[in-house]
Amino acid sequence: MATRNRGGGTPLERLRTHYERTRSRCTACGYVDEDCEWTATTTGRRVTYEHVCPSCGTVDTAEIRL
Repeated sequence: MATRNRGGGTPLERLRTHYERTRSRCTACGYVDEDCEWTATTTGRRVTYEHVCPSCGTVDTAEIRL
C-alpha cells in the first residue's frame, strides 16, 4: 500500500502542526494565540501534546496512544 507524505516530517510532527493551526483559541478565556506552539512528550506508549494559554494559563491537552 502506498502512502503520501503530506507536508514533510513524521506523522506525529504533522499532528503537532495541525494542532498549532487549528487549536489556537483558548477554550477557557477565548484568547487567540497567534504564536501558538504545542509541545509534545512521550512515554513510548503515549504521546501527549500540550499548549499553555499565555493569557490565562489554561493547559489544552491532546493524548495519542500508540
